[in-house]
Amino acid sequence: MTNALDNVGLGVVLLIIGGMCTGVQGPMNGRLAISTSGSFSAFLSFALGFWPLLIYFLADTKGGKTVDWPTAAKNTPGYAWLGGVFGGIFVLILTLVIHRRGAAITNGIIVVTQLIISVIIDQYGAFDTMQRDCTGLRGGGLACMIVGIALVTLF
Repeated sequence: MTNALDNVGLGVVLLIIGGMCTGVQGPMNGRLAISTSGSFSAFLSFALGFWPLLIYFLADTKGGKTVDWPTAAKNTPGYAWLGGVFGGIFVLILTLVIHRRGAAITNGIIVVTQLIISVIIDQYGAFDTMQRDCTGLRGGGLACMIVGIALVTLF
């Protein structure tokens, strides 16, 4: 049985929606930080984001019943449980910086950094991801992205 998320077209649409969400999340959180504080804005972002995630989790796993929790606890490396820590740090930094540097520069640097770290992760198959070598074309694409964000930042 195939999963709907295995459909390439649906995956691309979801990634575009995700990109749009991260593109507007920073300025929205940053604006709230101006009126309150960066720490509160980042906290509220996660507190409000918890609810749609909980609803999806409950629907996807039939209330958690389809997850083999003892096997997951036994077979999952410790680092795999800590992704949310990095998400929290990301949202806090984004919230603190975006209104000081602008959305294009902030998100551009984030995207380029994500791409660089992702190519490194792919190169070594880190975190049990599929290993993909950094070819000349991939490296060239990274170089173009770096030049692009430099142009956005400087001009």
